[in-house]
Amino acid sequence: MSLIPVKGQEGFFRDSNTNAIVNKNSNDYQRYVANRERLNGEQERLNNMEKSMDDLKHDLNDIKSLLKEFLR
Repeated sequence: MSLIPVKGQEGFFRDSNTNAIVNKNSNDYQRYVANRERLNGEQERLNNMEKSMDDLKHDLNDIKSLLKEFLR
């Protein structure tokens, strides 16, 4: 396997055997991983908030139903 530099793309190389593009810049990769983890964390947080809201809505509907029964 020999790596051929890609013109105009610092840190990127083409594998002569597979023709794949390889990123040899570990700083860029670390930034990508950190950003992906941050986005995944934010998405998980939003999913948890949506579930909590759904639980609250369900609880409020239960309370309303109980109050309606009590007032009859």
